[in-house]
Amino acid sequence: MRRTHHLKARSLITAVAAALIVTPVVTTSTVTASAASVTPSSALLKKSKGYYQKHAKTLGKKYKLAYDAQTALKKNGKTAVYVKTKDKTLKKSVTTAMAYWNKKLGKKEFTLGSKKKHNLTFSVSKSTPTKSDQSDAWWTPAKKQLQIRQSFYTAEKQNIGIAMTNQLNDAFYKQYSGEIEAKAKANLAAEGISTTDTSYSSRFNQEASKIETSLPEYAVLKKDVTLVKTKLANEGRMYEYASTIAHELGHVMGLNHSPNKKDLMYFESGSTNVYSYKKVKAGLSKYTPVTKTDTKRAKLALKIYVAVH
Repeated sequence: MRRTHHLKARSLITAVAAALIVTPVVTTSTVTASAASVTPSSALLKKSKGYYQKHAKTLGKKYKLAYDAQTALKKNGKTAVYVKTKDKTLKKSVTTAMAYWNKKLGKKEFTLGSKKKHNLTFSVSKSTPTKSDQSDAWWTPAKKQLQIRQSFYTAEKQNIGIAMTNQLNDAFYKQYSGEIEAKAKANLAAEGISTTDTSYSSRFNQEASKIETSLPEYAVLKKDVTLVKTKLANEGRMYEYASTIAHELGHVMGLNHSPNKKDLMYFESGSTNVYSYKKVKAGLSKYTPVTKTDTKRAKLALKIYVAVH
């Protein structure tokens, strides 16, 4: 699944953001810069607070930062997230998304908050998609609310399960269909059943089915398919939404969309990893969707935020 993500009410400047230097939000339709042009240099990330204060507007425009989206940041640039859902898998997606950024940034930018003490609320929206809004997640700065769409989230487990099961079936029949067909033909011939017999087609299917289910490899296939249904489809969805939520956390830090398709902050998201039976079974714990450009942009956005507060 590849879906767009966006900031809601981006143009609304709240009281929290009023003290900041606000730059125009660049939409994906106007982005023409190369990927390299939005990657801050290491030297730029070592400038003084005075430099960031003075050049905030210019830096925001060049590196595509959205200062009016930083409403959930504390003065030190950190954020406490209240996870308002009972879905255990979704909770894990949120904490995994937070861990992606914390590891890349080298600090605990995102921590778990509580109902009484937090800066940002994560929740599930029951809103239905429209022709103009097919997004599966969004960040609303004015409400300090990050949401995912329930209908897409629910459907995606089945989508991933079907994709994985198809992979397993395709691999099985690619390897054994020739053997099954040859044995079925030989067995029918031994019984004196000719290809010209009216019952040949149905008898062939019956024989092929018997041979197929008797193969030791078929038992392995059934076991793998069961694993998809009981665990791996859900595991794949967990990682998919970890990336989706991490994208929205990028907006929380003040990142607008990147023109680089490989970046987490590209306006669309999606990874074939989560649809792969082999990759999900092997484990995606070492995988991270946050790129070098994403990381440097986030560091710059946070440095500017702290500098002006």
